[in-house]
Amino acid sequence: MRATAVVVERVGIALAVMGPGAVLLHTALRGLQVGMPAAIAASAALGLVGTAWLARWLRARLPEPPPRRAFVAAWCLIAAVASTGMTARLSLFMVDGARTEDSIYPHDAFYVQHSCLSAYFEAGRLQRAGVPNVYETTHYEGERGEPRWLDGFAMDAYLYPPPFLLFSRLGLALSDDFATWRAIWFALEGAVVLAALLAVGLWVGGAAGRRVLWLIPLVWLSMPTLVTLQFGNLQLVAIAGALLAMLAFERGHHAMGGAILAPLALSKVFPGVLFLLLLWQRRWRAAAWTAAFTIGLTVASLPVLGGAPFHAFFSHHLPRLASGEAVSMILARPDAIAANHSVHGFVEKLGLLHAPGMSERVEMVVSWVYTLAVLGMTAIAARSAPARLPRAITWLALLHLAALRSPFVPDVYAQFPLVWIVLLLLARDGLSARRRVGYAALFVLAAIVTPTVHYVSRPYVAAFLVHQALFFALGLWVVWSRGGTGSESRPPVGLYPRPAVG
Repeated sequence: MRATAVVVERVGIALAVMGPGAVLLHTALRGLQVGMPAAIAASAALGLVGTAWLARWLRARLPEPPPRRAFVAAWCLIAAVASTGMTARLSLFMVDGARTEDSIYPHDAFYVQHSCLSAYFEAGRLQRAGVPNVYETTHYEGERGEPRWLDGFAMDAYLYPPPFLLFSRLGLALSDDFATWRAIWFALEGAVVLAALLAVGLWVGGAAGRRVLWLIPLVWLSMPTLVTLQFGNLQLVAIAGALLAMLAFERGHHAMGGAILAPLALSKVFPGVLFLLLLWQRRWRAAAWTAAFTIGLTVASLPVLGGAPFHAFFSHHLPRLASGEAVSMILARPDAIAANHSVHGFVEKLGLLHAPGMSERVEMVVSWVYTLAVLGMTAIAARSAPARLPRAITWLALLHLAALRSPFVPDVYAQFPLVWIVLLLLARDGLSARRRVGYAALFVLAAIVTPTVHYVSRPYVAAFLVHQALFFALGLWVVWSRGGTGSESRPPVGLYPRPAVG
């Protein structure tokens, strides 16, 4: 019985990664117009062979199994099957946008019709056509904010720095078909998230790392993960990829880490907080490689993109983004204000609750004070605990806090790092029953995303304000407490060697 439970546990952990991974491969192949029989054969091969290989590979790397082996084994297998099944269902909508019944929240028009990916696609087409200012919002919506449509999806406005257009242009070189983009980007983004979830658990190692691996399906099945995958927003790649970059630095692969972190910082900006962390920790080689790739990508983008996107970014878009004007149409809606987790959103919620003095000037001042606070929190995080699990939690907390500097961070993808943070906290050694219950409650609050609400009452806004403040406080506590360190004081034996300094 013991031997069977151990095998089932390993198979469940492997299937939690390879099962959804096989579905992602099938989605990408269907997006590339590969025939159904070939796509099924390739994805089935990955699912079966990959699961068998990973389960065997884990045998020598997982520590001795814990008590309650049968329960753990059953959980791992059932959760892995659920992850695979939910991914398969969502993939049907990602291959065929007409299959709205297979989307997340299929009866909510906003969730069905919204596509962040549309902004990347349309901005690339505009830049390729020689349009000098891809940040002009009327390219993506009407003058009064009415949506423009792309294959049945409401276009999103492009808000990212110019170098990200390189990736849009690369995608357009492969295909001009938005349906193909949706399928392939869903597969790529999901693969990055799965790789990061697995890599973090293996790197943490020991009993805590084993628990991290058990909890992979909970991160994957949470609404922030699934909805953001459906929307195609870069946020998941920015956070999961940044964790992969830090793991590369920890293993001494500085060039690889820099090659991953630099484009993420150039695209989403907030992952650059980890570059600041490297500087505070005097990890000069890692910082130098990141800076080199950042400069190299920026220079390489000039011959392809020209100077017009950069001029438009600095002269037109950046001032409007800093003031919140770039997203003013969105933030004119009370439901968007309620869902906004950024520091702008905090002030605007107080305004909806009729708190005195909540003006645009106050928003600007608070945002810049918060920018300085993030710099200070990064300095505090530089003294993070030596154990691996607290370090991973601290990286996620920094990414979460830095992302909140943007004028608009909706709950849909603001809560993804929170889900991951809380589950990593649950994986710690020596937790009391009270803390386990508390973290489990936080997970439930972080894992749920509410559908669109058309009438926003003051109690509704107040509830969202409390929710936002609670998780903001969690991020601050994680950084201040060195990753929520408790009884864990030593780095456990894991897959990777000790951190490489320098």
